[in-house]
Amino acid sequence: MNGEFITLVLMVGGWGESPVEQALRRAHQAAAEDLLETLRQTDRVERAIIVTDDPHWAPDLRGLSLEVDVDRPGEPFHFGRRLAGLIQRAGADRVLYAGGGSAPLMTLQDWLGALSDFAGDRPQAVTNNLYSSDWIAFYPARALASRIAPLERDNALGWVLSEECGVPTRVPGPSAATRLDLDTPADLLICCAHPRIGPRLRAVLDDLDWPMEAVRGVLDVMGRDGSHLTIIGRSSPAAWMALDRATRCWVRFFVEERGMVASGRLRRGEVRSLLADFLEYAGIDGFFAELESLAEAALMDTRVLMAARGCWPSPADRFNADLLRWQEVGDPFLREFTRAAAQSSIPILMGGQSLVNGGLMALVEILKTRWPSLSR
Repeated sequence: MNGEFITLVLMVGGWGESPVEQALRRAHQAAAEDLLETLRQTDRVERAIIVTDDPHWAPDLRGLSLEVDVDRPGEPFHFGRRLAGLIQRAGADRVLYAGGGSAPLMTLQDWLGALSDFAGDRPQAVTNNLYSSDWIAFYPARALASRIAPLERDNALGWVLSEECGVPTRVPGPSAATRLDLDTPADLLICCAHPRIGPRLRAVLDDLDWPMEAVRGVLDVMGRDGSHLTIIGRSSPAAWMALDRATRCWVRFFVEERGMVASGRLRRGEVRSLLADFLEYAGIDGFFAELESLAEAALMDTRVLMAARGCWPSPADRFNADLLRWQEVGDPFLREFTRAAAQSSIPILMGGQSLVNGGLMALVEILKTRWPSLSR
C-alpha cells in the first residue's frame, strides 16, 4: 500500500422522482461503481465510503473495504459538513473525494498518473479543476476539515484549499478525461457516443431512449471544413485549443461567468451576462433567429443565462430542457426558450458548464473515432 485514501463518492443534494432525474441517478450510481473498480486497481485505495441518499443502493465490489453511509431522511444535505464529519469520524488524513458523476472517462492509467506524486507528509492536493473541482485528493484532511465544513458545494473545494488554505495543488493537463462530469443529460448523450466509458455506465446508457440527433448534428458540423459552430457559456481555453487543433470550422465563442459557482457569485445573485441582456432585448425568437444566422450548430451552457435572469428552475425543468422536451418544462420562460431551441433550424446541445468544457473535448475525441453508436 503506497499511501492511504478514502474514496468518497457523494450523491450530492439528492435526486427527485421525475423520470429524467431518476435516469441521472442511475447513471451516477453506475459511473460511481466503474470509478470504484478503476481506483481499486490502482492499489492506492485502502477503503471507500459511499455517501448516498438512496438506502436501496449498495455497490457490489470485491477487493476493497467498502462502507455505505446513507443520508439521514429529512435532514438537508450540506456538502462541507458531510465531508468534514466523515473525515473526522474515519480519522482520515489522506483523502480522495470524488463526486458520483465525476471522471467517467478516466482510465486506470489516468488515475495512476494523477496520483503518482500524491505521497509524503507535506500538505498537498491534486484536482481535476482548480476552479470547479469534481474530484480532489488532499492531505492533511483532518487539519483541513474546519475549512471544508462551511462549503455548500464541492465546486469550490480545490480553490479554497489552494488559495485560502495555502495547500500546494497540482492540476493534471486538461482533457476530456479530467474535465467531463455527468452534470446534465447533455453529458450523458455525449457519453453514449464515446468509446471509453465503463461497462456499468455503458449498460445504463444503452437502456436510455434519449434521441441522439443533436449530438450527430453537432458532430457533422464540427467535421465539415469551413462550417460555423457557436459555443456559449463557461468554456475554457483548453477546450478551445482542443477544438482548434482537431477541426477546420469557424468558431464563435461567447464566454461569460466562468467560476460563478466557486466564487459565490451565483449564490449572491451577482451573475451578469451580455447574452442575457441581448435575449431580453431581442426576445426568445429573435435570439434564436440571430443564432441561426451566425451558426450551423451550437453548444449552449444555459445556466449562465438562467442565473443572470435571476431564474433558477427545478432540476426536472432544467434537465427536460436539456433534452429539448419543452412540453415537460413547467417554468414559463424556460419552456418557451426550450421550444424555440427544439424548433431551431440548427442542431443545439444545451446543458451546463461540463458541456462546453469536458463535453466539448469529448466531442473532439468522438469526432476522431466516429464511434458506431452514432448510427442510433
